[in-house]
Amino acid sequence: MAIHHSASSTPSPRPSRSDPPRGRGSFLFGIALLFAVPAVAQDWQQQWDKLVVAAKQEGSVVVCMSPSPPRRDYLVKQWAADFPGIALSLTVVTNGSSFIPALVTERTAGKYLWDVFHTGPASGYAALEAGLLDPLLPELVLPEVKDEAVWGGWDDAFYDHQKQYMLALTSEITGPYYDANRVAPDRVARDGLKILLDPAYKGRIAWVDPRIAGPGASYLALLDTVLGEADLKRFVLDQDPTFVANSNEAATSVIRGRSWIALSGHPEEMLDQYRAAGVKFDIRSFGNTPDRVWRGTGGATLALFKNRPHPNAAKLFANWIMTRRIAQGMAEAQRQDSRRRDVPPLNPAATAIAGAHYVESQRDESDKVQRRWMAEIRKLRPQ
Repeated sequence: MAIHHSASSTPSPRPSRSDPPRGRGSFLFGIALLFAVPAVAQDWQQQWDKLVVAAKQEGSVVVCMSPSPPRRDYLVKQWAADFPGIALSLTVVTNGSSFIPALVTERTAGKYLWDVFHTGPASGYAALEAGLLDPLLPELVLPEVKDEAVWGGWDDAFYDHQKQYMLALTSEITGPYYDANRVAPDRVARDGLKILLDPAYKGRIAWVDPRIAGPGASYLALLDTVLGEADLKRFVLDQDPTFVANSNEAATSVIRGRSWIALSGHPEEMLDQYRAAGVKFDIRSFGNTPDRVWRGTGGATLALFKNRPHPNAAKLFANWIMTRRIAQGMAEAQRQDSRRRDVPPLNPAATAIAGAHYVESQRDESDKVQRRWMAEIRKLRPQ
């Protein structure tokens, strides 16, 4: 049991002969603090200024990222405004399972083309296993991005087991969504994920291909937890879900009525396009409770490649994208909450419930469950 004393009950230590008089010591401490704070500020500012100069000399930074047109557009536009002398090359990676082996092949041939990793954890684990990543924390310069509390602690923010390579920039909960004109909301409210086993929806469920790394495979740890092994196999075989290439294709399938339920990443980007075109629909999520959704990164983790061709520009990019200003802009652009705790959530109703324990589908430990099921589904559904 911890015993807490009030200030009045705690005896004040008596100064020894070696101690300076209290008044003089306080004065000297105050003077030292007065000069120390500006010195610390000056130290990181000088580092930052030198980094910007060095990055401009390199002239470019090469980044791979997950598919998200709004996030890509925001980053390209804002980077050009902030660092006009440094070209930002953003390449979208649509298949992480093939990207990392291709990168290994490139490096075996002596080609070091990539600086920054900015996609989902599944590809990041493969990159880490291949020895392609450097620790991130030693590259941080700005005080606001080095503040562990802002990120909810490094143990929560880093997704790799070592807690030093792959940082999550966003925090989102992801679950199935459905066409409320075809699937009764009261059924969804009552049955949750069990509704996926209803024969009435056989062939009417779109699922981003769970056989490859991506948003579809990220459902596997959740389905394994909620449905169990036998029912998950039954869902894959008996319900005949349609495997689609990406989240946009899943959303389109639901909007056009081919599918009534979808397991994918967030559909908002595609839904916004249909809303702008005047299309009417009533698509709803399954909710935000731990038995219906998984918590992840929205495909927005950050890591630095080892032996990167533009080390200073990569370091600059990493610090820049972690700032509160860019985190806020990125959250608003892609409509996903930032991992930074000083950026308010966009929609509290679609945010993880405080204190609730969610399946962390993209964590290192869940990745093992995911890979096992990916291999199993390739056997069950080879085509």
